[in-house]
Amino acid sequence: MSFQTTPKEYSRLIKLVQGRYKALHALTLTRGQAECIYKYEADKNLESKDKDFLQWEEYDFEWATYKDILTSDQFEMYEADLKTRLRNYESALVEEDNRKFHEIEYNQSLLTILEEKILPDCLNQAAAVKLTGLFQETTKIDFLKAEYKRYLNATKKMLLVDHFRFARTCMPNLLKITLLQHKLDYIWPNYFQFNQWMDEPTRATATYLRQKLYYIQDKIYDHVKTKFAELTTLNEENYRRHWGDRNGPQVTFGPSTPEDRRDHLLMSLLLLDKDQYGWQE
Repeated sequence: MSFQTTPKEYSRLIKLVQGRYKALHALTLTRGQAECIYKYEADKNLESKDKDFLQWEEYDFEWATYKDILTSDQFEMYEADLKTRLRNYESALVEEDNRKFHEIEYNQSLLTILEEKILPDCLNQAAAVKLTGLFQETTKIDFLKAEYKRYLNATKKMLLVDHFRFARTCMPNLLKITLLQHKLDYIWPNYFQFNQWMDEPTRATATYLRQKLYYIQDKIYDHVKTKFAELTTLNEENYRRHWGDRNGPQVTFGPSTPEDRRDHLLMSLLLLDKDQYGWQE
């Protein structure tokens, strides 16, 4: 299949660019300028599976491109318009951020529930796991916990970079929410996501320990499963307190089979750290 544009169609597209910039930005473009902007827009809209411009980056790309295309008078008009668009975008982010106080309170309450009502009992169960099935595997457990700490650090850095790429300094409440949600992974290890991140030596150690956990008494797993059922109930009450009843079904991510759920819950229990991996906001 050919994607080549005919000369007639190309001329029509260039005229559309000229008309659009005249109407939206009061800029009268020459054909050569319109052709350059047409190419810029094509580059900006190139398809990519995992990369796209954030709004700030798109504005920066636009500014750098237009500086070489427009005359000095045209560029002055363009910059005035760009500053207005930037102010409007920043104002929209700030307005959105100001509506997030309920979300901060909800996440703070969830952390309190986890720390006060779930964690103490689970720490006792974690100690029981090590005593009953893994008392000779301290070195491997310590290695896996050190790798989990590396995962937490890498994830926190990614979250911070992504936040400031997206929001700069316009959304401090969103940053608080992001860090509160990340703190959950310090309190209760997220083995499901950790498992996606592991390198091969770490995965080999995790697989070895997971196989050992096969022999752990069911009563330990059942007890922790019961605690997490309690957490689900308490968090539903927490949700209703802040937002009311949920609308529609809730989408969840994680292990899908009973066997995987058992493995992931017990591995999270094994990674549990009484010092919460040195959490610092």
